[in-house]
Amino acid sequence: MYGGAMLRESINATPLSLEHPYTDQAIAETAGVVVMTPKSLPSRTEFTSSNGGRTAGGTFPAQVDPGDLASDPVNSLLVWTRVFSAATIQARYPSIGTLVSVVTNHDGLGGDWNGYATSVNINGTAGTVTVSGWTFKTTFDIPAPWFETTPIVGPAFDAAPVGSFLFIGDSVGESIRAEFNASVLPAYPSVNYQALANRCMVGPSCVAAAIGQPDATSIINSLTPEQYPNIAIIQLGYNDDPNTLQSDVDQVVNALNARGVQRVVFINLSTRRSSRDYALSNAVLANAAISYPNVSVLDWNAASSDPSQNRWFRDDVHLTNTGRAQFALFIRNQLDALRANGAIASGTATIVPLAVPMARGDRGDNVKVLQRQLNTYFNLPKKKRMKIDGVFGPGTVKWVRQLETNNGFPVDGIADEAVLSVLSIDPAKFTLKRGMRHATVATAQTALARVLKVKVKADGVFGPSTQRLVRRFQKSVGIKQTGVINRVTWSALLSASAQQ
Repeated sequence: MYGGAMLRESINATPLSLEHPYTDQAIAETAGVVVMTPKSLPSRTEFTSSNGGRTAGGTFPAQVDPGDLASDPVNSLLVWTRVFSAATIQARYPSIGTLVSVVTNHDGLGGDWNGYATSVNINGTAGTVTVSGWTFKTTFDIPAPWFETTPIVGPAFDAAPVGSFLFIGDSVGESIRAEFNASVLPAYPSVNYQALANRCMVGPSCVAAAIGQPDATSIINSLTPEQYPNIAIIQLGYNDDPNTLQSDVDQVVNALNARGVQRVVFINLSTRRSSRDYALSNAVLANAAISYPNVSVLDWNAASSDPSQNRWFRDDVHLTNTGRAQFALFIRNQLDALRANGAIASGTATIVPLAVPMARGDRGDNVKVLQRQLNTYFNLPKKKRMKIDGVFGPGTVKWVRQLETNNGFPVDGIADEAVLSVLSIDPAKFTLKRGMRHATVATAQTALARVLKVKVKADGVFGPSTQRLVRRFQKSVGIKQTGVINRVTWSALLSASAQQ
């Protein structure tokens, strides 16, 4: 007879039962009783357990187990986040070459992503490695086999450039170093990362000043001119006295401004811990954003204050594994937003346009759009209308030159963005596909060759071989395999090419 699970601290110690008495009581009270189903079949019971958010399944269908989260919200196997750098994955699977994508396949038993991960394809420029979901879980020490993978990519191809960063942090910043590298560095690769436990902004107000850790002002003052950053991220404040923080912030901002820093980005504090008035600290930071035009504040407190996010914190300040991943992703998303708004941009975006300008010799549907709009713009009678053949020939050149003359543009017969604007043509809707001829087809062919590590003739002609390579690339990054280059594929392709 099974006596249940027990525990004893030594060989001679009395065993301590780990079974709840209700378990034995239920068995005893139902002994000799057979419960029948409506179909007159014996009813069965099944003991099963959660491997991470869902019962294991068997005779009974697998079921989502909300008790998994309720029993241990901090270390839940049901809700969690992890981030890994491409370098980490490549180190585990060197045969793939440069990582292109990670694709997860699931068991189809329902729930998020339609079930547990059954296999994972790690795709690279040199090949693909396929492992089981459990093997991937074990290899990267992730909590459970119920997961999906989402890529963290570099900046959009048309994102405005930014310069170098200086990150100054305390123990919270120190704890997220790996997650920061995986989440932030793909888009912001030039970072001087200075994070250390017990660090504060200015020494005299630091809780642990006796430890002698360099404070923020000491780090800033030690920089050589070659190390002066464009952007400074300050993740400090937990070790500073809220009542003197205003003076500390002023000293940090002034020290950075004296070195020509373009933007100072403070990350505010979680107010979960009540031993200090961190709400006052956050008010000081908010005031700095008003007082200094080049100061921004990232509101981590608001982003992490929901009760469901308790699992992000070990002690209301320091972070769990999931919390570290979420904090790093928060920083990345906030920096991207500042970049999009021009707050941390160091110049004008270098945009590689898709399918524009159009010139003599180009072919395809985009040329047809141009020809139709030229016919409409000049209200050409039927006998003078251009043939909508998609060939940018002498007739198309003639009417483009006429439009340029009428509008005072340089007369070159090339349909650039100014010409398209007059014709109310939105080039953002342009695509590249089979049968087209254009200079940006050659750009795409060159990028495909770099990313896929294949030989491609960059002749600007979108033929069947180019179409196959586009589909191959789309598959590798999880984009619908159309063989057509739209803005999404174009952005992904140029971003991937830039990272080679």
